[in-house]
Amino acid sequence: MKQKKQGHKMSHKIYAFIVILLGLAILLLGAFLLTYVQKIEVEGNEYTDSQEIVDLVEEDPLSLNSLYLLCKYRYMDYEMPGNLRSIKVSLAAPWSVRVTVSEKKILGYVAGADGNVYFDREGTVVRKAPDVMEGVPCIEGLDVSGAELYEPLENGDGKLFDSILAVTEDVKELELAPDRVVCSGEQIQLWFGEVCVLLGDDITTEKIAQIRPILEKLEGQSGTLHLEHFMEKGDAVTFDAGELP
Repeated sequence: MKQKKQGHKMSHKIYAFIVILLGLAILLLGAFLLTYVQKIEVEGNEYTDSQEIVDLVEEDPLSLNSLYLLCKYRYMDYEMPGNLRSIKVSLAAPWSVRVTVSEKKILGYVAGADGNVYFDREGTVVRKAPDVMEGVPCIEGLDVSGAELYEPLENGDGKLFDSILAVTEDVKELELAPDRVVCSGEQIQLWFGEVCVLLGDDITTEKIAQIRPILEKLEGQSGTLHLEHFMEKGDAVTFDAGELP
């Protein structure tokens, strides 16, 4: 009799263990199905193709799980593309992932034989494309024949790119619209029609501010406006009529 009772209790324990095991398996399967990534949304990108970011996220074999992606982009190390500053992942739903990116700011572009080469303030190539982005200045005088995506341009040092940055920011702020921005050695030239403005290697807002009122007086003329040595209001500014670099 005791043996029958013990056997009966043992069978109950085995049955309970199997039920618990099956329950856990069902819960795990449910959790897996619930967090199985069915949708990836991308936001914050202006010039990077959304599909490129989706492909980047999906490169990881474990990216099928939304909780894994959430942990990866918060607590783990991952490779950052050269055109992005940050990647943040959040969940719109357990099965829907939202990827928010912060792109590096484009400083300008150079027209190359194989399309336009866009670079940031450090001179790193962040985009190569045939189209022209609105509001991005075209820079002449930089060699981009060997430019590689996410690699620094071979010509130009940090000082040159700082000068380009200062010029593009001041020109935009003062609502000037040069037809051409030319790098000549380590100096910057601004072209307004047939007037070339020489800024020298020391770019200041005060220099850029002199351009508009002077151009209004030079309407219809061609020549070179020398602002290389301008420091403050009252300094002499010369214009060589008919002479262009």
